Amino acid sequence: VSTQSTGSSGINAEYGISSIDQPFDASSFNFNKVTEKEVLCGVELSADADCVSVSMDASSSLIAVNDSPISEQHVLLLPSPKDCLNQVLTKEAIELGLSFLISVGDPDTRIVFNSLRAFASVNHLHLHAYQCSEMLPVESCRVEHIAGCCYTLSGYPVPGFVFQLDTDTQDLAQSVFTVVKLLQDRNIPQNMMITFGDPCLGGNQDNPVPVIRVMVWPVKPSDELPHTLPFRPAVCELSGNILLHDRALFDSLTEQEVEETLQLARLDDEVFQEVVW
Repeated sequence: VSTQSTGSSGINAEYGISSIDQPFDASSFNFNKVTEKEVLCGVELSADADCVSVSMDASSSLIAVNDSPISEQHVLLLPSPKDCLNQVLTKEAIELGLSFLISVGDPDTRIVFNSLRAFASVNHLHLHAYQCSEMLPVESCRVEHIAGCCYTLSGYPVPGFVFQLDTDTQDLAQSVFTVVKLLQDRNIPQNMMITFGDPCLGGNQDNPVPVIRVMVWPVKPSDELPHTLPFRPAVCELSGNILLHDRALFDSLTEQEVEETLQLARLDDEVFQEVVW
């Protein structure tokens, strides 16, 4: 899937950042500096984290306008922004993303996260919610079972983990976070997408009932990639939603060039297998 976008064309490779756990810097841009008119509402999770509701609590998580949208209804999910957390994924942030998607219930909606050194642009904990009307390749890609609700992508340009929501949102969030924490402890950048997709195994193959899939890609640091790329291999691109900023490039880019660019972000197979096992 190729999509034109009106955002900035910069690759934003985050040169000079050596850790995915860079401390929060209140003097840099952060989401506590957005104006009231950019905040759509506060939200809080239900007790079992399977939905969100509007909240007026000043300490709640927020939904805010994205001033560089890539689609209609592209918003930011800000988990407890007053806590000044850096862009390091937490179990609570994963629960917020899952609960938001369940509450919206729209298969066109995706929740995405980029860590530092994986094309995050702001070092203040946030996720994106955006829409794409096309089914993305990763949402129907074949998988191999590891254990429980955890799988790996099979035959995909960039290896990654896939988790499927079976019954309990909190259990799923914990499973996802267990893998994310392994990556964080190794200073391995990662990208995450929460979306509706085909069941990982089984089900009606001709007309599968959509389930919630969570993909996590461990990737090479963005500052180690070539300075000039046709597009940046961030989370949308890893899913198959290629964002381009040049009409001529949009018209000329080939599938082979897309796959070659994505594979530049591929974590070394040996390192990936160490994380798996």
